[in-house]
Amino acid sequence: MSLDRRKTTHTQIEITERQQQVLRLIVREHVSNGRPVGSKFLAERYSIGYSAATIRNEMAELEAAGFVDHLHTSGGRVPTDAGYRYFVGHLMDDIDLPAGDQIMIRHQFRQAETKLDDWPELAASVLAEIAGNVSVVTSPRADTARIRHLELISLQPQLALLILVTRESTVRQSMVHLPAAVEQVDLRVLAGQLSADLAGRSAQEVRTQVVGSTPLAAAVVEQIIETLRQIDSPDQISIRSKGLQNIVGQPGIEDDDVHAVLQLVQGGAFLNAILPQVESGDRVQVFIGRDELPDQLQRFGVIVATYGVDDNVKGLIGVLGPTRMSYWRTISTVRYMSRLISDLVADLYPAAG
Repeated sequence: MSLDRRKTTHTQIEITERQQQVLRLIVREHVSNGRPVGSKFLAERYSIGYSAATIRNEMAELEAAGFVDHLHTSGGRVPTDAGYRYFVGHLMDDIDLPAGDQIMIRHQFRQAETKLDDWPELAASVLAEIAGNVSVVTSPRADTARIRHLELISLQPQLALLILVTRESTVRQSMVHLPAAVEQVDLRVLAGQLSADLAGRSAQEVRTQVVGSTPLAAAVVEQIIETLRQIDSPDQISIRSKGLQNIVGQPGIEDDDVHAVLQLVQGGAFLNAILPQVESGDRVQVFIGRDELPDQLQRFGVIVATYGVDDNVKGLIGVLGPTRMSYWRTISTVRYMSRLISDLVADLYPAAG
């Protein structure tokens, strides 16, 4: 899984190798302690062969390029959104998650490897703990729901319960109003026929089965189509989030920011803002600050990856935190967990690949 460089390099400004070295140190120091970083501090702390005056000049160039900024009257600099993007896109090596964290994560998932419904909650908890920020995880779902099995249960002479199971084990129940009184034995026969005829089909593909059907079959098929379309709706995406307390009190994060994150995540607006930008594939994507995120998240960064089996069964896993987050650790965590959950999905649904 690679890092999506395109998402982190919206600027074409070129900086020198020495300026890159200074920017790398500014980002790492500011992420570490949250304070502006001065030229004298860097010259004394790091053996980089440059005087404080030289570093100060390079900082001025980085500021002119929009990668760092002053805070108040301090001589130190802090990274801007563009500076963080440049760091992530150009200056940060791919780092593997420490072996101890990998073992801990695998152990926890081994406890629930056959319980699909438990994965999002577990993934959200583990990710928030390791990344130290807010986690966001969606349940695995198909881009297009396809039928595995269905049953019909008589409730009244002209009313039946449709139980629809998709290939991804989603179960939905709905009522079907029948055109005439039907016995349970006939409903059982019809359910068996439809299960065989419609297995593996999507809502659009099922539509072709209505032509030539009996009124009874047509009524059931119409309800099947409606149920599949409801499952396919983006509004049906289940999202889990943990770790909101991790961003409370962090430098630069106000109470209003925390409240905005809570509303975005709980209300589903976060997915509406992020999903159109997320690309499927074997990569981690990074969105930072005002040019790439909703207004409410201008002080934040978002690191996300998809997981699943090709384009069949997919979910989203990610972290939301202040722009001053540990990108190297967060990216490695998201990357590792995405791979792990993809393997679990592939094991559970080998036919989906």
